[in-house]
Amino acid sequence: MSGIKSNSMMKRMTDIAMSVLLLCLMAYQVTGEAAHEWLGMAMAVLVVIHQILNRKWYSTLFKGKQNPYRTSTAILNILLLMSFALTAFCGMSMSSYAVPFLYGMAPVSFVRRMHLSMSHWSFVLMGLHLGMHMPLIAASLNLKERTKSISFCISVCIGGAGLWLFLRNGMCDYLFFRVPFAFLDYDKAGWLVFLENLLMLVFWVLTGTEMYHIIRNTSLRTDQKKKRFMPYVSAAVSILIGSLMTFIIPSAETQGTFGNSGWASESQDRTQNEQQTEPAETRKTDSEGTAGNTEIQDGFVFVEGGSFSMGSPESENWRIDDETLHDVSVSSFYIDPYETTQAEYERLTGHNPSSFDGEDLPVENLTWLEAVEFANAKSTDAGLTPVYTISEEGVTWDLSADGYRLPSEAEWEYACRAGTATPFNTEKSLSADEANFYGHYPYEIEENYFDNSVLEARPGEYRQTTTAVGSFDPNAWGLYDMHGNVNEWCWDYYSAYDLNQTDNPTGAESGTRHVYRGGGWNDFAKNMRSAYRAAGPEDMHSFNLGIRLVRNAESSRTGRVSTSKAEVKTDNDGKVLIAYFSWGGNTRGIAEEIQSQTGADLFEITPVHPYSADYNTVLMEAQEDQHRQTRPELSDHISSFNEYDIILLGYPNWWASIPMPVASFLEEYDFTGKTIVPFCSHGGGRFGQSLTAIAKLAPDSVIGEGLSVHYSGGPGLSDDISEWLTVNGIRRNQ
Repeated sequence: MSGIKSNSMMKRMTDIAMSVLLLCLMAYQVTGEAAHEWLGMAMAVLVVIHQILNRKWYSTLFKGKQNPYRTSTAILNILLLMSFALTAFCGMSMSSYAVPFLYGMAPVSFVRRMHLSMSHWSFVLMGLHLGMHMPLIAASLNLKERTKSISFCISVCIGGAGLWLFLRNGMCDYLFFRVPFAFLDYDKAGWLVFLENLLMLVFWVLTGTEMYHIIRNTSLRTDQKKKRFMPYVSAAVSILIGSLMTFIIPSAETQGTFGNSGWASESQDRTQNEQQTEPAETRKTDSEGTAGNTEIQDGFVFVEGGSFSMGSPESENWRIDDETLHDVSVSSFYIDPYETTQAEYERLTGHNPSSFDGEDLPVENLTWLEAVEFANAKSTDAGLTPVYTISEEGVTWDLSADGYRLPSEAEWEYACRAGTATPFNTEKSLSADEANFYGHYPYEIEENYFDNSVLEARPGEYRQTTTAVGSFDPNAWGLYDMHGNVNEWCWDYYSAYDLNQTDNPTGAESGTRHVYRGGGWNDFAKNMRSAYRAAGPEDMHSFNLGIRLVRNAESSRTGRVSTSKAEVKTDNDGKVLIAYFSWGGNTRGIAEEIQSQTGADLFEITPVHPYSADYNTVLMEAQEDQHRQTRPELSDHISSFNEYDIILLGYPNWWASIPMPVASFLEEYDFTGKTIVPFCSHGGGRFGQSLTAIAKLAPDSVIGEGLSVHYSGGPGLSDDISEWLTVNGIRRNQ
């Protein structure tokens, strides 16, 4: 008898130790990497001990009569064991401290993502496992009914809070492989991290307990069932509490307390319908406008003309060489405080090209030419003189016309900066609470990825969609979303700045790319700087590219600015080359599927000095190369490049742009008259700013419709590629 009690006590102590270790393992930002690995090894040992102590259970697994309870517990226990085993295997495959000699026994990029998912599944399944045993534990305590009832009510409330935290902390993203990394708050108090994990665990324990009662009741006769509706009621109440907390507690408060980022700003979201604050002393409302504009009540904001330093200083981190700092003057103008909405665009054009659907969302996915046509349509609708004359030769801008138009690049940057000279108009690093962008990657995270405690703005929410215009605080001049949400087309052709154009510059007279500014919902913060210049062909459309209109505020401007698109002749029936760079194998797999459908020649872009096979190391190598704009030497070359007319260019999205070996490839060959059709693998940012990088490096090429593939593409890859080839008019194997 004493042996049985001793074995039972050991089981209970092992279960308690595993539960405590689980909470510690989920608190990576508290324990650190080395302790996390050793705790993981301890957990692996306890799992083995647990199996030994319960070896008799395995011997009875297929004996006796099966019932719903035995079947469900068997399935749960096997799934838990599998998740523990996979978590341990993946952890050891990328160990740096506990078992470094096992590092790399499986591809690090794969096991990192698998470890992240399996560890969270272990957390969920462990909670359910404990919950299935909780009724038996409670029965052994011989608690009074009153105590049971009070404990039950408390656990339901705590479970609801745990569900809320589980959802707010983005745990579902980890479970279902939606994100490749765990973005943790290293500034959050350790006790708070453990408390959050405990509350989330309680929810799953409660869920397991109610599963036990529901399954047990299915095996009983109706007259034997006790409180048969209570499990459903308690589960519903817990879910209701969690749902209400999600809706009731404001997002900023949540993230500042228990939320995913924990770095909430003091600013509160503003909607388009809220009262706009008075900007600066140099500003006037449109009712105080100059001659010729006093009767227009369109809500546009008056911007007093002036001079400013356009571009970025050489000391600005992540600046690009095309941001040469120079002094520029602009005349006064009116500007829409908001990005053009889908409702407004559809009202005037009769259609909506946007990828995301919502009347108050910014219109996106429209080309530069469509933006120009919309500006004319809005002018006509308001009874103003259209600004643009559109012909086959190009577009002419009547400087004296009082209608709506795209801002010049100088006007856009002047309005965005609102008197600032810092990388962002917030005068500090932009946070995800201040703009809609890829909040996991704030400014300067590239070089501080593994220790982001030094960052001015920490990783925050990535919404993965556009948001209603005006959802964040405006800049000092009352303009919303100048950083993020969608990029905004400008008038200018892209080229190096003409430093002799200092008074109302309008860009080059001809070119192949137009400028767009501001960054979008899927951009990293470095590409949303006030000085950052993106560029694309005039027929380019993208899910993160929209418009914001302006109009003249002075009647003294005269003359016309004519532009003409440089002709690029291409042959889409010519020879096709698939050129790609791949590190983890995802892009290679996509390229090989494209080859199987087209029969095109295949060329792998390979640097002389390959990147490290270690995932952590390659992250740093890639960002360093981007930071320095390195051009790695390539090991292989194409002697017959001139024979190809269409280049299907593949690459992984690295730090929101192309890997630098791809830049080396683009600069090595003459792409004049050739068509580049991009395809990329990504972990959530789609193309990032890689299309801009290609457009700048190959200015005399035509860029086709791109294909972005989430990691390896999954079972639908073949169909996606087939459709993409058809859209681009590329012939497939018959």
